[in-house]
Amino acid sequence: MSKDQQAKKSTMVQGVLGDQKIIDQFGPPVFEDKSEEQAYLKQRLAASFRLFAHYGFDDGLAGHITVRDPLDLDTFWVNTLGIHFSKICASDLVRMDHSGQIVEGQGLVNTAAFMIHSRIHAANPQVNAVAH
Repeated sequence: MSKDQQAKKSTMVQGVLGDQKIIDQFGPPVFEDKSEEQAYLKQRLAASFRLFAHYGFDDGLAGHITVRDPLDLDTFWVNTLGIHFSKICASDLVRMDHSGQIVEGQGLVNTAAFMIHSRIHAANPQVNAVAH
């Protein structure tokens, strides 16, 4: 990749991710503190929604992204209804358990997102994130 292409890519990613530092690496960071990992994953999940919006993927009822919580592996983070994907922040996410209860955060959740993603997370403990 040329320097011009790298600069363009960096600018595009910076525009989508905001002020987060961009670090070239081969794999996710490793955390000693699970609460730091949780905050990181929530920020990445929110950024993923913004990337979905940036690239024109359906938002609202047609697309969902979830990530398993590192502090409680039987729960996962999902977006609330009513916020455009391009505007989602980590504070807009809620944590749900596999029975459909919101255990952290507030808001309405798309039933289809819960039904699909809870089954995938429950059946596949090695899966940490689901997007479609």
